[in-house]
Amino acid sequence: MKPFRIPLRVVFYKEDEQWVAHCLEFDLCGDGATKQAAAESLLEAIRLQVNYSLEHNNPKNLFSPAPSEIQERFFAGRDTAKGELNLTIEPVDNLILEEPQYREYSEELSEV
Repeated sequence: MKPFRIPLRVVFYKEDEQWVAHCLEFDLCGDGATKQAAAESLLEAIRLQVNYSLEHNNPKNLFSPAPSEIQERFFAGRDTAKGELNLTIEPVDNLILEEPQYREYSEELSEV
């Protein structure tokens, strides 16, 4: 059986001096003092969600899209993190999580 591929889109934004990395496909977040730390925290949350869903034969648990306001932040943001983040996404069983597309959102960007 061919592996199932999931493209990932992640939007970074600041909340109370912390970076938040929010995945649109899973509606999961990670946070940290840097984008790298937030992305690592997010990827760990995704790994846990995927492993738990597969372990309990619950594929419906994999797909829970982020709310529309987070989706809007992604599309209003600017491309970021190319060459900036050093992350490795391991395949799980017959599931491949594609390299995320990263965007950064800020209130200043939305006002332009």
